[in-house]
Amino acid sequence: MEYNFFILSVLFFIPGVIIYLFRKDLRPVIHIMVLFSLPFAFTESLFYPTYWEPLFLFNLIEIIGFGIEDLMFVAGLGAFTSTIYAFTLKYEFNSRTVLSFRNMLKRGLTLIGITFLLVLVVALLQIPMIYGSVAIMILMAVAIFIFRMDLWKPGLMGGGLTLVVYSGLCVVVNLIYPQIFDLTWHTQEFLHIFIFGIPIEEMLYAFASGMIATAFYPFVFDKNLIKINS
Repeated sequence: MEYNFFILSVLFFIPGVIIYLFRKDLRPVIHIMVLFSLPFAFTESLFYPTYWEPLFLFNLIEIIGFGIEDLMFVAGLGAFTSTIYAFTLKYEFNSRTVLSFRNMLKRGLTLIGITFLLVLVVALLQIPMIYGSVAIMILMAVAIFIFRMDLWKPGLMGGGLTLVVYSGLCVVVNLIYPQIFDLTWHTQEFLHIFIFGIPIEEMLYAFASGMIATAFYPFVFDKNLIKINS
């Protein structure tokens, strides 16, 4: 089981790399979303070891509260969840209005700030963070949809597409490390329901992260999703 989280994180880079190579127009989106995703790597201590207990390179989780793998995982996840809808269904981003960099940054940081405030509330209420994080992501996505009704469909479909890709990657991880979800995840403390050998909490997390990531970029930067003419 050595390096299990590292291997998992490398696998989660693959979808984003594929999108990056084949869609040059989506590269700026990936650059931006990776940057916005990185702060969430520092929340690992809220999941470890209550939800799961993977092995970290250099045992950094015990030293600084997160690992190199966390940075890799959130970067890879942010890259493909934010672009999977546009890539798979052949959409591109076009500006609705011209926002100043200051306004875009303010909007993005406001959403991130509210998210971390909600994380703090969940932690103080001692709600299991895996469920709290899912609820927070769905809540933030719905808040965006209220302001941008046109993002409902992309958000929900982005969540569904992310669920498919995320689950496929988890199946590969399970093939590399048989019974990893039994040995590393503390599912007995939660719902203890598996679908295709994957804890249902992971599938909920996948859908929620895909939904918020798909909506985040076009909302913050005031973009439309336009079908690419074949």
